[in-house]
Amino acid sequence: MKYHVRSVAGRARRTNHDFAGALCDGENGVFVITDGTSRVGSGQLAESFVKGVLDVWSKHFDHGLDITECEAVEQVLLSILADLHPVLFASHTGATCYVVGVAAHGKLTLAYEGDCSCGVVTPAGAIEWITSPHCKANWRRDRSHSELAQDPARHRVTRCLKASRAPNPDFVFHSLTLRERLVFATDGFWAELTELQQSYLLAAPDGSCIDVEDDITWIDVQL
Repeated sequence: MKYHVRSVAGRARRTNHDFAGALCDGENGVFVITDGTSRVGSGQLAESFVKGVLDVWSKHFDHGLDITECEAVEQVLLSILADLHPVLFASHTGATCYVVGVAAHGKLTLAYEGDCSCGVVTPAGAIEWITSPHCKANWRRDRSHSELAQDPARHRVTRCLKASRAPNPDFVFHSLTLRERLVFATDGFWAELTELQQSYLLAAPDGSCIDVEDDITWIDVQL
């Protein structure tokens, strides 16, 4: 398993509010991507969320990751998020979208709130998204990412990590195949970039990026 992480600041903010990180241990890995909202303190919150989740999972790797069922991973993630929530908001303000993915024993477990997404990259370089964004434009949860990208209401996130509510992620489970390729991305990547631009950056991850309004961040994972 190998991965590549990249984040590019957009024009809309003075600082990048996207953060991403990953840990791999043989055939197992955990991947975290966040997108802080425009609220004060959200960038710092997003950064601390990534660090907090990875710190906990590094201990799982140190003790040997023996969780084989997605439902067990779900319970571990729920416990991590519940424990992390009061710690984060004891010193941070703001709100952030996130997706956490755990790949272990041929299975992927995703926990997410907001509009960060995970998808499977096809051999042709296209992305088949397997998470459904939490936003006003997708209130029925029945619209594709390409449709949402054209709707201004996508900017109104309907679920995220914030101080006033305990974490309440949706979960998605996906069976991994040999040589499968995954991408974790913020909405700047899947909505601001065209599908052709997305494919280009997956093929040339250090290539030049188009000038965009929103921050764009992605993790490219190859099994």
